[in-house]
Amino acid sequence: MLARIILAAALIVSVVLGPVRPASAQEQPDIIILFDQSGSVGKHDPKLASKAWLLTFLKTFDNPYKIEIVGFDEALYRHLAIDRDTTTDINAVNRAIDGIETVGKATDLEMPFRYLLNYAKPSTKLAVIISDGEPEIWDAKLGYLSKEVQADPRYDDLNRQYQQMKDAGVSKRKRFEKLGALYHARNIDLIEGQMPGIAKLIGDRLIIWDLSGTSYYLKTWAKAAGAQYLPMRVAVQENPVEQLQKAMTALQQHSSAIVKEALPDDHEHRAAVALTTIPEIAAKVQPREQPAPKPLSPPIETRVAEPVAPQPVAPADTQASQSPIWGIFLVLLGGVIGALIVYRRRAAAKAEPAVPVDLASQYIDAKVKGALDDAEKLRRKLLIAESEAVKVERRFSLRVAVPSGAMEIQWISADGEKRETAAINLSMHGVKFETHGAEVKAVTKIICPNMDVVLGVNKFQEIRRDGSRSVALLIEFENNLDDWMRWVEIITRIDQTATKQ
Repeated sequence: MLARIILAAALIVSVVLGPVRPASAQEQPDIIILFDQSGSVGKHDPKLASKAWLLTFLKTFDNPYKIEIVGFDEALYRHLAIDRDTTTDINAVNRAIDGIETVGKATDLEMPFRYLLNYAKPSTKLAVIISDGEPEIWDAKLGYLSKEVQADPRYDDLNRQYQQMKDAGVSKRKRFEKLGALYHARNIDLIEGQMPGIAKLIGDRLIIWDLSGTSYYLKTWAKAAGAQYLPMRVAVQENPVEQLQKAMTALQQHSSAIVKEALPDDHEHRAAVALTTIPEIAAKVQPREQPAPKPLSPPIETRVAEPVAPQPVAPADTQASQSPIWGIFLVLLGGVIGALIVYRRRAAAKAEPAVPVDLASQYIDAKVKGALDDAEKLRRKLLIAESEAVKVERRFSLRVAVPSGAMEIQWISADGEKRETAAINLSMHGVKFETHGAEVKAVTKIICPNMDVVLGVNKFQEIRRDGSRSVALLIEFENNLDDWMRWVEIITRIDQTATKQ
């Protein structure tokens, strides 16, 4: 680590790991890039995306800028401070960013906005937040609640309940089932409360890059902050290099308008060159043709007219003398007719504007995104409402009894045998079912015959065994968002299905 710091400092790239400290006036950056460095981002790679954009920015724009790279998970970390000039060493930047660890256990999306409120200035030219937009201050799988949150007085009431349950010996799983949604809702409310301040301070100079391309939260916050929302998906398993190249072009265009520096004609070529400096993706970068230089206009040759000797004028023939008059008349008539045609065409164009070829697809895409946003908003409201209900323990603990025959679990045993057994009880996040002592390798389907519902299960985790029964944590359904909504409905209505014929 010491060698990396010395090398980076020698090349005007300073590496500072640890909690954020106030920046002095001399250190005030022009550009701030904040990226999600938590280990929960999974299929998205914000560190790679931030490195790609930093290198592309350095290659694209020629003006000198002070650039700062800040990471966040449950806390904030200032990693790089770069003076962009002709001596900036790209390889040193690559090595410095590669040294950043992305192993955070929680993702507090309030952190990047708090950083901007504390350190951005009216002189800050551009800020970019890079994340997949999934706030998770409490990781249910790890049973980890952000230590920053536990020390935050704004969560005092929830922290007291958490500590009381912990002292009473309540398991991590039951603590999460009882308080998880309340912590999440508090976190979202705190973030939304900061949007007016962000809008006033830096809103029109902020780009929020959504690596998932579909985050309801990032889209909502960008709108509230007056920021530019950039839903450019970059997923590890899909062709991230091609996605990165498209994202770089979009970021170049947005940033050019914000920092008020014109894009060079070869900006796409420069972005491709920048990406080839990243060893892990260099081989897959598609080259972009460098535009040929514009040819210089030939000099205009000025000639002086030679004097013409006067010629005697011959007497004009009467018939011949009338032909120029008719020619002039025909030219004028043609001009009038042409002007009339142009006028009518323009009028028609104004009355009936051209319809883009892809208007239908754009309309459908907009409707689909709108529906997803509405569904996510409804899911959030349901979670909050359920967590605050009088019968909260019924919704968030394994105490919702399943009537006989109301739910069957299809699963695969360790020896590969497909089985189907009865569910015993369920919660917002899991289900207990009979296994007759067999080991569970996979849960494949949840069937509610009386409700005519079948949910396919993509991911699960067996969190404990209770005698001959298994308790499974449900992580992902086949139709994830829609199926989670159905799951909420099942929890609410499962005890009403016993009498249904």
